[in-house]
Amino acid sequence: MRSPTPWIAALLVSVLLNGALIGFLAHRSADGPSWRSHSERDRMHGPSRHGGAMSSGFDVRGFLGALPEAERELAGQRLRANMETMRDIGRQAFEARREADAVLAAEPFDPVAAQAALQRVRETRLGFEAGMEASLIEIIAGLDPEVRAAALEAGRRNSFRERRARGDGPRRERRRPGPEHRPEPDRP
Repeated sequence: MRSPTPWIAALLVSVLLNGALIGFLAHRSADGPSWRSHSERDRMHGPSRHGGAMSSGFDVRGFLGALPEAERELAGQRLRANMETMRDIGRQAFEARREADAVLAAEPFDPVAAQAALQRVRETRLGFEAGMEASLIEIIAGLDPEVRAAALEAGRRNSFRERRARGDGPRRERRRPGPEHRPEPDRP
């Protein structure tokens, strides 16, 4: 009889990759930094959606952090309840990206197939964003107007883009110092 070790290792790798993908997608939809310039992003995705509560610059963690403890608990429960659906969408997004990569690298290159594959990637990404928005709307619906306004403002104020626009940028204290800031080693 064969050892189950390879299957256990494969299962562990699969679970870790799925978790990383879901975390990456959640981060990108909630507060992920964009490496594209504004003009390039506008050409690719249309005009920016800044200003709306569910725009790409919305910080879910900041929003949740501004809620009172009881509402924060309920919001966390609702987000966890929707996590299985989000995992499924994350898997679809991963598969769509993998298929698009294969189509883009195929010989001979088929522009029609490439366009269709990239359209599927866009649709799954929008599906993920819509799922996150639905979860947040479900949470927002049960809030008092004052709490809702304060939490939405915290979500906008704490986004990466807003911090960068204010000059706060990323929190450097969490990063390792560069070589110019490292102490000199003691030499005997």
